[in-house]
Amino acid sequence: MKLPSRDLVFYLESSLRGLAKWLRFLGYKAEIAQNRIDLKTILENREKFFLITSEETARVLEKAGAEFLLLPRDNLKAQIKRLVNKLNLDLELKLDICTICGVELISVSKEEYKEKIPPKAYELYDEFNLCPSCGRIYWEGDHVQRIKEKWKNLIS
Repeated sequence: MKLPSRDLVFYLESSLRGLAKWLRFLGYKAEIAQNRIDLKTILENREKFFLITSEETARVLEKAGAEFLLLPRDNLKAQIKRLVNKLNLDLELKLDICTICGVELISVSKEEYKEKIPPKAYELYDEFNLCPSCGRIYWEGDHVQRIKEKWKNLIS
């Protein structure tokens, strides 16, 4: 099975926020449902790939002919394992999408954004990225190593 395209957009029920963050770390677009996923929502998001934990929602998705994957509840490691096994995701962390709003980050000059960067980060790092949607600034600090370690544990 070939890898899913980076153009694929995942549409997750609201209980899967944690999974959405990891999908974004991997470079996949992930939107989180604001309300219950009903037929209207499904029809409005038909081109997306639904990730859900509700068997009731699965039945509605199936009837609507939408692509979806039913995941276990409340177990991030099991959710990731099932997702990886079923969809053959690329497991390399990209860290190029905002974890908050899911928009692709853009590289910015640290001088231009000095007022938004914590002084210690400004002093220690040279490369910074900006989310053009929410304005959040990202850099590859110590936290990136912790993210990589946690990812290794999640996929082991």
